[in-house]
Amino acid sequence: MSNKPKRKKHSFFSNMFYIFKTITKWDKSIVPISLLQSPFIILMDLIVAYFVTALTWCIENEKGISFIMLVALGLAAFSVFTSFISNRLNERICIKKNELNRQFDLLLGEKIMDMDFEIAEGPSGRDKYQKAKNSLGSNGVYGFVERFSIMFTNIVGIFTFGTITASLNPWLILILTGAQLLGLVSTLVENRLINKTKDPLAAVDRKLNYITKTSRDFAIAKDIRLFHLRDYLQQMSEYFIGERKFWTNKMYFYYFLSDTLRLLLNVGIEIGVFAYIAYEALNGEMSKTALVLYAVSVTDFTHWVEYIGETLSDIIPSNMLINDLREFLDIENSMENANGKSMPADKPYKIEIKDLSFTYPETDKVILDNINLTINAGEMLALVGVNGAGKTTLVKLLSGLYKPTSGSIKINGTDISAINRDEYYKSVSAVFQEARIMPCSILENVSMLPAGESDAERFDFCIRQAGLYEKIQNLPEKENTLLVKNVNENAVELSGGEIQRLLLARAIYKDAPTLILDEPTAALDPIAENEIYLKYSEISKNKTSIYISHRLSSTRFCDRIVLLDDASIAEEGTHEELMARSGKYAEMFRIQSKYYEKEAEENEEA
Repeated sequence: MSNKPKRKKHSFFSNMFYIFKTITKWDKSIVPISLLQSPFIILMDLIVAYFVTALTWCIENEKGISFIMLVALGLAAFSVFTSFISNRLNERICIKKNELNRQFDLLLGEKIMDMDFEIAEGPSGRDKYQKAKNSLGSNGVYGFVERFSIMFTNIVGIFTFGTITASLNPWLILILTGAQLLGLVSTLVENRLINKTKDPLAAVDRKLNYITKTSRDFAIAKDIRLFHLRDYLQQMSEYFIGERKFWTNKMYFYYFLSDTLRLLLNVGIEIGVFAYIAYEALNGEMSKTALVLYAVSVTDFTHWVEYIGETLSDIIPSNMLINDLREFLDIENSMENANGKSMPADKPYKIEIKDLSFTYPETDKVILDNINLTINAGEMLALVGVNGAGKTTLVKLLSGLYKPTSGSIKINGTDISAINRDEYYKSVSAVFQEARIMPCSILENVSMLPAGESDAERFDFCIRQAGLYEKIQNLPEKENTLLVKNVNENAVELSGGEIQRLLLARAIYKDAPTLILDEPTAALDPIAENEIYLKYSEISKNKTSIYISHRLSSTRFCDRIVLLDDASIAEEGTHEELMARSGKYAEMFRIQSKYYEKEAEENEEA
């Protein structure tokens, strides 16, 4: 079964409207400034054409050196003026382009933060993101506006020099334009072939970026050294670089074929045109001045037609890249946003899980199969089971991060898929296994608010509950101490256990009616872990709480224990009830107890 979203393609004009609407929303002046630059670019070409023509006319009509110098100085002065204006406009365009770059980066970031978590986390979502990120290059979105400005300049250039060329022979216009149309057809074929390389390139880039990111991640620096991962990472990098090289070579081979065809067409046509002009001059049909003017005009006209062909050739792949960007931005969320229902008023919540099954998108492996479970309001429930049993997946479903493949989850009788997503997120406090802290102060990391909006008394209460009070008080800046050293130079580094305590304090500070703790004490020593357990009843007071742990001894304080095994609920009950059944839970508990007893004896001897 596949939940892969269907790809929606947009027309060229739809993409053009979208890009111009988007950029003018951010900056209304960039399009007028880009178009304003065009006349000055044309003027500089005209000055060159008429400078050579004027000198030829002066020589042909035996004008004096003073007259020639006057003409040259006048044209040079006008050239300096137009060049200055054009360069100033180009400088403004470059500044605005950099601003647009940041805006599009922010647009992608906002989309990632807003989209359904299971899509953002899955390979399909990540591939779409990588393709969208690749589209934000000089050949993609950033270049789309620039190429329309160039296209406008090309059209003005063609009209200007085409008028002069047409006065010699109108057929030259048709011949030169026809050659470029043939070149454009070759480009269309080229881009169809290149478009087929983008999906495999995006997949390779995603893997290569992961390897690169891992090699630079300070959190894994110790493992890289101690487990000699350097060679492994290098081998993986070389493999994916080789794979990328294969697809890149294929792409540039298509470029080579198309460029060669266009070159042969252009050279052949230009040779024919200049042969015609030479024939006319030798037969006395035009003066030397006219010969120079037509030669320069035909050359410029040919170049402007080539430029418009090249610009169209660039706009076509840019249009495809904008499709990649919009494909990512068009991903729809499955949960309700603005139109969803409000959370039920009665707290704590009763959670009903009915016929729940879950399979990750684009896979066939069933992670949870027909789960039926009721968590009573205010109950402390423990989820246990071996690795891969589906515990973390279940709590992600309960958190609203995943949508069930089938079945339902109800809060006080309301299906959570119908509830306003953001409001539902506010109702859940969770501590997951993956520890993430922000590069700001400890206070802001706990409250997830700016320091000025944080409640100091509440912060104090939460860090005491999490067992971090003494640690923070011993820091020079106390709660204002910055975290994440590779962002803030004066930051402190917390241990793994201290980070888990910090995340627990964050969950307590949020004070949501549903509390989910996924291995919250995995990095703590047994004494520190026991301290947290003793406070757990107080922390979860007036809340419906779900607790996951591999250490079965740590779940005894919970009201009920649910054992997940083979994608379904194998056993449930209190610790005493499950031990009395002598089933799988009892077997796992006895095995773990022997291990913990041995560990305790070794600690006593030490």
